[in-house]
Amino acid sequence: MIGVNHVPADLEPHVPLLMGLVFAQVRDRLGQDAPALRPSQLRVMEWLPADGLTITELAERTGMTTQGCGQFVRQLAGTGMVAVEPDGQDRRAKRVTLTDRGREGLARAHGVLAACEREWAGAVGEERYRVFREVLDQVARG
Repeated sequence: MIGVNHVPADLEPHVPLLMGLVFAQVRDRLGQDAPALRPSQLRVMEWLPADGLTITELAERTGMTTQGCGQFVRQLAGTGMVAVEPDGQDRRAKRVTLTDRGREGLARAHGVLAACEREWAGAVGEERYRVFREVLDQVARG
């Protein structure tokens, strides 16, 4: 895995740099163990409930533009991870749902993420990692 030792010795790593190194670890692991999904696609898929969402609703939940979300949805539909069909309430809107392949890919990706977290906790200790997660959650939620 990529670590801080890849940062030049004369550079004080700031939080975004460190986060980028962690994301690189996750990307590498997903590429090995769940190659059909990129982290950005996983982020979109995780927001989908069983009955699906319209592209507009999905964009709102993920904090994306409708256009950007639509691009992700088209990519995911092209890989068979999601289905896109007319919405029953509004025929102009498209409803996005996970397919069986998408649910399987999501489960594999969650397994990869859980393995990463176990490794990180093992590297720094369970208690330190638990506190780190709590602080990160608090910072992320503002």
